[in-house]
Amino acid sequence: MQEELVPVRENLKSYLIEMFGLIKKYNKILHLSFFLFFSFFTDTVYSQIKRADDTFVTAEQIDKFLDRKIDSLEITGISLAVINDGKVVYYRVSGVKDIVTGDKVDSNTLFEAASMTKPVFAYTVIRLTDKGLIDLDRPLYKYFTYQDIKNDPRHKQVTARMVLSHMTGLPNWRPKGEKLVFESDPGSKYLYSGEAFEYLGYVVEKITGERAESVISKEVFVKNDIKTSFFTDNDYLRANASVGHTDGKVSGHKELDRAWVSYGMRTEARDYSKFIIMMMKESLEENSTFNKMALPQIKVDDNTTACLGIRLSNTPYGPKYFHSGNNGNRFQSYFEFYRDSQTGFVFFINCNRGKELTKELLTFIGPDR
Repeated sequence: MQEELVPVRENLKSYLIEMFGLIKKYNKILHLSFFLFFSFFTDTVYSQIKRADDTFVTAEQIDKFLDRKIDSLEITGISLAVINDGKVVYYRVSGVKDIVTGDKVDSNTLFEAASMTKPVFAYTVIRLTDKGLIDLDRPLYKYFTYQDIKNDPRHKQVTARMVLSHMTGLPNWRPKGEKLVFESDPGSKYLYSGEAFEYLGYVVEKITGERAESVISKEVFVKNDIKTSFFTDNDYLRANASVGHTDGKVSGHKELDRAWVSYGMRTEARDYSKFIIMMMKESLEENSTFNKMALPQIKVDDNTTACLGIRLSNTPYGPKYFHSGNNGNRFQSYFEFYRDSQTGFVFFINCNRGKELTKELLTFIGPDR
């Protein structure tokens, strides 16, 4: 029996040596094959973009959808990002910065964020409350006397909480050339007001001793690696700013001589997504800055509640937080995210088709089908 095993052992030894040689010879090919296989598998997985209702859509489907809507809605230029679980899983820029020059929108192109500036500023204010620099319920005149309303005794009732939840009684904007006056008593009802946000911006500058954009940079931009969003003009902004359009005609843009905390931010979808991702993550953390910001304050309508600088809708898929922006019907924007599914999207356009595009996106990327 022993003699019969020797040839088997020798044959096995020769076989193993031969196989080792082949493995060594084709090692690079095997590595490449495994790389291509797993790359294909990974790309297949990540191309499935999750919606809030746990259905999926592919990047290719979003591309085709956007191509149709950009054409049918006559969208001049767009920057859009879709977010899943703390990552941008789809990003698209398209169109032109200016229909006169024909300059193309690219990943550096900046748009006016309009009122989507407000959540960024609101988050900054809540950060300052965490540091004990401001009390949401202390009348603002005790920090800073606003000359524009000081002759009305009701100015002594206005608080930061009222500003951030739009309950100051001040109008959105005073008529050009006219005085700022209360339209209702502070705290009595919801009344959207950019004027009130600007008042709070002056308060922030007073209590910190810094320019508003510097405070926002420290509290929001730096911690989230937001590098190409701005509140005042600079060389980068001037080189990359898009121009606003209304009904297919150039309608210009506003020069930034100071930080307008209610509407002045210039940004694009990928950079703004970093702020949204931070809020999404913090929405799952007890006692986070965002969850303090997201406390419901007053009903806006049957489906919407005003929080502090952001809006809330309770849906079958959990809480949805959102905000929109519109600067003079020439720049428009929108974002939303769902806390439970950690899904969301954001877009900026340099024309007045935001309402129509939002509706279309809600029925395609969102769960409103």
